[in-house]
Amino acid sequence: MKKTSLAILTLTAAASISFAAETAAPNVINATVPVAPKANFNFLPEVVAEVSGKKLTKAQVVQAILTMTKGKIPQGVTQAMLVSATKDMAKRFVESTAILDAAIKAGFTPSPELAVKGFKGFLKTASPIQITQIKQGLAQKGETLETFIAKSKTQKQFQDQMAINSFFAKEVISKCKVSEKEAKAYYDANSKIFESKADPKGSMRASHILIKVDEKADAKTKAVAKAKAKKLLALLEKKAASFEELAEKESECPSGKNKGSLGAFTKGRMVPEFEQAVVNLKTGEISAIVETKFGYHIIRRDALKKAEKKTFAEVKDKLEMALKQQSVEKALTAFIKNITTAANAKIYIK
Repeated sequence: MKKTSLAILTLTAAASISFAAETAAPNVINATVPVAPKANFNFLPEVVAEVSGKKLTKAQVVQAILTMTKGKIPQGVTQAMLVSATKDMAKRFVESTAILDAAIKAGFTPSPELAVKGFKGFLKTASPIQITQIKQGLAQKGETLETFIAKSKTQKQFQDQMAINSFFAKEVISKCKVSEKEAKAYYDANSKIFESKADPKGSMRASHILIKVDEKADAKTKAVAKAKAKKLLALLEKKAASFEELAEKESECPSGKNKGSLGAFTKGRMVPEFEQAVVNLKTGEISAIVETKFGYHIIRRDALKKAEKKTFAEVKDKLEMALKQQSVEKALTAFIKNITTAANAKIYIK
């Protein structure tokens, strides 16, 4: 198992332990029995961590991890990796427990009402891209935002998390401001970040629409593919501006996701037939059908990119958002550290 996989295991297993460190489920697997030749839980003390009078026990940690891994530590997980994972779990336990206690003291008591309010508040501040990703993820599970909220608002873990989020929003996030003056100062001090290089000398740029067909395919199969390419070319002859739309919809090359663009390339990077077709085109011109070993292409030669620098006005909104995010992350780190220190949190893993 890769280190990143173990990190995911840690997060998921930690999430399965409630913020209040409730009693572990019955039938806990014996924590002293090695579950893999070189990795076992013998290093864990009976109490792994404690904070605000709440304890995370060895049994709870073992149960959480082994439930996730179906009773056995995966092949490739070393003892050092297991120790690191359990330390991360303990750290997350003391942080989440101390933070939830602080949130409740500040008036953010977990409840279905606060869960709904907190989640809707998050949606208002989320970017359109985040909203789309959330909706797509829910759609894959046959859910909508409405059904997700209705289901989740009754779940303790969701209520706890939304209480914490609301607490953070008031005590930390709302206080993190980035002025236009600060953003401009950053822009001026880091001007090279906003510059894009020109395409290399001697390179070319092109986009294409590909109708794939194996070079060893029979004549009938090739004829069908070529006929499709001809229909697309006929559409482009009527409306050249639809090239990118057709590339995105019809091209059978991964570049279709980028509206057909292959970016900049130098001589010798493309198959000879394709390269020659690009050389023969003027900027903005669209080729006739070009056959290569990959199939049938309709090619458009694109203009080379020149060196340019985005103006402050062009990047202002995104820059302010990025700087605020940095400010929030820094402030949250300090805020969480202060809370856990004040709660006298202890982790007993050596």
